[in-house]
Amino acid sequence: MKTKMNFLLFVGSFLLMNLSNLFSQGDFKSTCAVLNVEATRSIRAKMPGLDNVSAGTMVRRELEKLSLYEVAYRQDMERVVSNAKLEECFDLACLIETGEALSVNRVVSGAIEYVEGSILISIREVDVASKRVSNSISREYRFLPEQLRLMVEITLRQMYNLPIDEVANSRLTQQFTRDDVINNPGINRLNLSGFRVGIVSLLGENRSIMKAPRSQGGFDSPAVLFQFGYQFETQYLNQGRLQALFEFVPMITGIEQGLFIPSMTVMHGVRDNKTGVEFAFGPNFTLGRVASGFINSDGDWVLRSDWTPSFQDEPSPEFFTRMDSRGYYTINVGVVLAAGFSLKSGNLNVPINAFTVMHRKSFRVGLSVGINGKGR
Repeated sequence: MKTKMNFLLFVGSFLLMNLSNLFSQGDFKSTCAVLNVEATRSIRAKMPGLDNVSAGTMVRRELEKLSLYEVAYRQDMERVVSNAKLEECFDLACLIETGEALSVNRVVSGAIEYVEGSILISIREVDVASKRVSNSISREYRFLPEQLRLMVEITLRQMYNLPIDEVANSRLTQQFTRDDVINNPGINRLNLSGFRVGIVSLLGENRSIMKAPRSQGGFDSPAVLFQFGYQFETQYLNQGRLQALFEFVPMITGIEQGLFIPSMTVMHGVRDNKTGVEFAFGPNFTLGRVASGFINSDGDWVLRSDWTPSFQDEPSPEFFTRMDSRGYYTINVGVVLAAGFSLKSGNLNVPINAFTVMHRKSFRVGLSVGINGKGR
């Protein structure tokens, strides 16, 4: 009985030991070495900071995150293989030879290229034992250099049939998609909403009216006035470097001369996302004083309210409306054409814009300057 008991204990221990070894072998990961990835001349011309080593490091880190293999560190590889070997090892024979020298199960390498406005990422995995390519993929993305790491991640996930972020993949591959921080990473940096100050100069007929005495309907003021306000903007379309914008600019003009001339400008604009150069146009609505009157035979402006049929020299005057400090408030409508650019200093943007506002009988020109922080 005792002998039988000892036999059962021995068999049980043996089985437990082998089951433990079985599970340990199941948890064992294959080893993999990620060599340099070729950053071709075409992509280096577009992304000067990218080279074979940095491209290989990017692929190595992203593959390590997937936890599929025990990925060899570059420092470990350099102990066995020379830097010169790693630098130019891209063909199949070299990959197999290097994998054997490193004693790993898999070797991964590839290439990153710039092709006709796109980034092309090609990655292949070589099985060292069978000396064959065990996995490979080639993917084309829009030219969004800031998102290269994300492109590498998606490429590796697709190569190993792992789930990917379909929204991010769409943003990186499809040309006509709604903008966000993926396909336009500079969108926040170049949102130029913010405070505006500037000057505006009246030209044409309104220039002389502004400088005339109030007794003659003028404003007794220089024709160059100070403005301040705020620009609100929203981006509704993005295509590569270009952004299409709606801009709303409320302004107050002339307070330094004791005047209060509010205005609202609504513009449609196009901006270069990298340089900040932009062009915009749209309607301008200005609240100002106007009066109805006529020009008499002496060339003087006479209010309609001051005219009576007793005027022998102007029995049937031609009345019209013009700017007059004695008149009533009304909304004047014009068209704004604007162009400008943005200076960058650290985390600040300094937008500078020149503009003209065209009216039927007069127009004005001006210059505005603003300031805002990146990402506002």
